[in-house]
Amino acid sequence: MVTQRSIGIASLALAGSVASAAPQDIQISRVLTQEKTITLINKGDEPVSLDGWRFCTQNSTQIRVYTTPGGLDGITIEPLEQISIRLQNDASPNIPNHFNGSDIGSFANFENDAYALALYFPDANGSVPFADGHFMADFIQWSLDGIDNTTADERSDEAEEGGLWTDQSVWIATKPNTGLIEQHYADQAEPSGPSEYSALYYCAHDLIPDGMLDFHDISAFLSLYYKNSLVIDFTNDGVINFFDISAWISLYHGGC
Repeated sequence: MVTQRSIGIASLALAGSVASAAPQDIQISRVLTQEKTITLINKGDEPVSLDGWRFCTQNSTQIRVYTTPGGLDGITIEPLEQISIRLQNDASPNIPNHFNGSDIGSFANFENDAYALALYFPDANGSVPFADGHFMADFIQWSLDGIDNTTADERSDEAEEGGLWTDQSVWIATKPNTGLIEQHYADQAEPSGPSEYSALYYCAHDLIPDGMLDFHDISAFLSLYYKNSLVIDFTNDGVINFFDISAWISLYHGGC
């Protein structure tokens, strides 16, 4: 079956890309919203150069925030390898596949209210046609409870037209404490959508974590307590004792 996404890949092949493989092999595999980190993976079998590539991001108050031309130059993602872009600029110099966001350019401020993230590759002339979704490598958008957001959707229609997203009005549903948005399935020949992603909630006392507080968390707490683990130092005093039990019980009853 011929899809919009496959048409985009074919168009790129005819145009002659700077990338050494299909650019849509590059996928946004994971977003850590608390740590403000974007992870890209190469799902193809050839290296892909990101020379000339750029991000365009939107949130509930900012639209069309572009990264710097050349910001991704010099980065190549090998087959099945990943890179992380850390927008808090805390990338370790000892980890070669971690990059600071400030070295790549500007991003809309990360938020769970509404956010859209588009990754573009250049045309044969080295320019990025942002209005043409066929030059998007990947796209993702999320919002609180999955409610359509008319500010952060500035590139959603291009993503739909380019075969990257199923419907510009559908969003991955998040909560205020969502900490991880992760791609768990992707057919690169078909448009993506919310059903292909999991949104997990950040909750320090959800010790599994699975977004729920139940018997499994109680069991995990007891195990960590007997190991004297500072993971459950909920009083932040460097000592594991009765006060941490009391603090955790209070948090447990308060939910996530």
